[in-house]
Amino acid sequence: MEQELWLNLPVSDLNRSKAFFKALGFKTLRDAPGMIGFKIGGVPVMMVIESDFQKYADNFIANTSKGSEILISIDASDREYVDAMVEKVNEAGGTVFSKPEEIQGWMYNMGFVDPDGHRWNVLYMDKSKMPEH
Repeated sequence: MEQELWLNLPVSDLNRSKAFFKALGFKTLRDAPGMIGFKIGGVPVMMVIESDFQKYADNFIANTSKGSEILISIDASDREYVDAMVEKVNEAGGTVFSKPEEIQGWMYNMGFVDPDGHRWNVLYMDKSKMPEH
């Protein structure tokens, strides 16, 4: 049996999250009471209203203003996609915490925080420059 992976993220304002991720260009998968799903990097990501998320997880929600539980990375098709995300994130109300930069001579990335404090990394990898091990 082939399994799928879904990510579930708590959000405080479903409409705000919906507008933010649509503005970044991600496709809506499901819009249901208390949640909305997007296809991001080939993975379904469900934005779940905090009260429901806490009930489903049977645990407290991490305070994203004090720490990070996860860094979600999105594959970019090229450097231009990475650069364009900076503008989209700023216009949509997110915060860029890491401006585009080259890493190790073969990766190019930027990082942003969505309106609920979840951290995302947009990364282009030039595999022709990837070091061999």
